[in-house]
Amino acid sequence: MESGHFEQFKANNDRALSVYFDRYSRALILFAYRITEDAEVSEEVVQDAYVKLWTARDRIESEAHLKSFLYQATRNACIDNLRAAGSRIQTSAAELDENLSQPDADLLARMIHAETLQLVYLEVKKLSPTQQQVFQLTFIEGLSTDEISAQLGMTANAVFIARSKALSTLQHMFKGRDLLLYLAFLQLAGLHPAAHATT
Repeated sequence: MESGHFEQFKANNDRALSVYFDRYSRALILFAYRITEDAEVSEEVVQDAYVKLWTARDRIESEAHLKSFLYQATRNACIDNLRAAGSRIQTSAAELDENLSQPDADLLARMIHAETLQLVYLEVKKLSPTQQQVFQLTFIEGLSTDEISAQLGMTANAVFIARSKALSTLQHMFKGRDLLLYLAFLQLAGLHPAAHATT
């Protein structure tokens, strides 16, 4: 099936591009967000990466090459965005350049992390709407309890309860599954594995 999609992609079938968008876009947005810390910018650079992919499709040699191209295009666009944003974050762009002195190894590590987190987010989608919102605002956007209370029109106690229920539910989901996935959840939630090893 995968080779069939790739053959269609190479044959200029834009439906195949849609398949690859569905397959990789969410992980790419997470990957970009870890660099830019801006959800809107992250979505924009990922959309641009797919435009670049389509333009360069004659030069793409395999699905692995296609995936690598998307991540590299996204990463480069994120760095360009940091540079263009002004002196306030020039240091961030410079640090990224230093960290990318071995780009293949760095890119692979970031790809794995982003795709693992994508699996975490799929489980988050199974929570109640309120728990999803509280989880997102707490662990993705980094808002305080008071800020979440104001944004959602909830009491601080209600926010605390929703967050606690979300964490408890997700911990039970991940404990019996792939270790890498469980550790990614703990990292995302700011939890320490040792503290939950016997729960």
